[in-house]
Amino acid sequence: MRSALLVFGQFASIAVLLFGGRWLLPWWGLVLFASGLLIFAWAVASLGANNFTIMPGPRSGNTLSDHGIYRFLRHPMYTAVLVCGSAVASGAPSAARWTALAVCVVVLVIKVRHEEALLTARHPDYPQRMKGVARLVPGIW
Repeated sequence: MRSALLVFGQFASIAVLLFGGRWLLPWWGLVLFASGLLIFAWAVASLGANNFTIMPGPRSGNTLSDHGIYRFLRHPMYTAVLVCGSAVASGAPSAARWTALAVCVVVLVIKVRHEEALLTARHPDYPQRMKGVARLVPGIW
């Protein structure tokens, strides 16, 4: 139930970010949004088909990814969402978008903690393997 609520919160926030205002982004907003899409694409390519899921819990038979972008970030898809959301909220601002971005940050931080607990339960070596790998932003968290 908790996992489903977190996914709902994430996608509801994304919907508001996408549809909560106009889409005339300045050039820097387009560059930032494109950067987020590239991070997402790199994450999908690095993750492998058997590991991809929108739910925080690992799929049956999953493996821990530690190559590609996963060498630098534990949750690069969430980083991509935040980069794209920041681009839209700051490039074509509205109160709804800024609120949705704030909600999305909170939801994703909670989701990261929940997902890491589930990954540790499945893979007891997860905390050790992830030492030195940032969760969302290299050098920050």
